[in-house]
Amino acid sequence: MQDNKTVYDYHPQTGEYQGPIAATPSPLEPGVWLLPAHSTELQPPVAAERQTAVFHDGGWTVAPDWRAVKLWSIETAQSVQARLGDTPDSLRATLLQPCDFPVWDGKNWAINKTAQAAALAQKTDSELKQRLADAYAARRPLEDAESIGIATADELQKLAAWKRYCVDLSRLPDLAMWPRLVEGDWPKQPA
Repeated sequence: MQDNKTVYDYHPQTGEYQGPIAATPSPLEPGVWLLPAHSTELQPPVAAERQTAVFHDGGWTVAPDWRAVKLWSIETAQSVQARLGDTPDSLRATLLQPCDFPVWDGKNWAINKTAQAAALAQKTDSELKQRLADAYAARRPLEDAESIGIATADELQKLAAWKRYCVDLSRLPDLAMWPRLVEGDWPKQPA
């Protein structure tokens, strides 16, 4: 008489194959095996890469399994998590990681030049506004000293340098290279 019997365990909700387990012989009925819950004597089919055997309605099928693969939505360029049975096509997703400012061209990611230019313009404009705000904050005490007639010669020289710096900053958007500035293109802040 056989001492053990292999049966096949499956997940109670998804039905996915979880591996072989042992059935227990019945102590009351010789030749009868007690199967653990959520197991079957039917051997599962061999699943290929990115597939999983699934037990459903009394039989095994093979379902796509992309859950361990990083996928990206071709509509939003955001990461997508597949569930058992999903495929890249059903999710409208790709294995290709998007670039910066992505747009899907039907086969690959391409750079959305309009979005890239808008982001650069916004970043450069924000940088300009911050530099101007910092400059006006540095000018304020010097302007106060000048307006009440107590500014020293050194303070007047500093104020003139800060005013020149603000004018130079305000002219940047008129340059042909705007908004494609590198660090060396910005006016040097007064000491």
